[in-house]
Amino acid sequence: MKNFFEESDFLKTTIRKNVTIERKPQVNTIWHGVLLILFGLLAYGSMTQQLLLIALFVVIAAIVKGPLMLLWGAVYSALIAFFPPLGLLLSIVFFLINLGTVAKSWRISLTSAYFYLVPLIGSILRAVIKNEPTYAVLVFVAVSVLGLHFLLHWLYKNNSLSRSLTWSIISVPYAIMIMLLPTRFHRLKPTKKLKF
Repeated sequence: MKNFFEESDFLKTTIRKNVTIERKPQVNTIWHGVLLILFGLLAYGSMTQQLLLIALFVVIAAIVKGPLMLLWGAVYSALIAFFPPLGLLLSIVFFLINLGTVAKSWRISLTSAYFYLVPLIGSILRAVIKNEPTYAVLVFVAVSVLGLHFLLHWLYKNNSLSRSLTWSIISVPYAIMIMLLPTRFHRLKPTKKLKF
């Protein structure tokens, strides 16, 4: 049996008439400009300047995400301690919530890789090729920024918002740093030998 709500043209047209969401073109937002400027700085800067800018991204993300992560961890731990079956339920709910973002995440990951790897490749090429002309660096930066613009435009067509996209891209180094940290810091304990 077909679902009536999916097949009904009347419902589709009524919903389209009554529910209109007007979004500002994302290319015209300040966040789009911020991403392009930050990318331009990364692409133009030397390796040291790139590392300093990425360190600034990590600090900003840590200031914003760190306290919230601690708070959420404390609440989650308290809920699990008092109601152990709730842990399984919460894990299933978070898994289902994250399934919806999987489709978007590959596009964002591709754009984030472009955002960080293209400037890195450019600085490596500049380190290998000594005394490159200034116009070559400027052409590289201009072409790279144009490429990022088109990638972002592609993401906006797939319902990404420039503000959340900016935050996602800026917080990538912080997320990578958190993933690389060990889950536990083991203390060196003397091992006891079993005597038979």
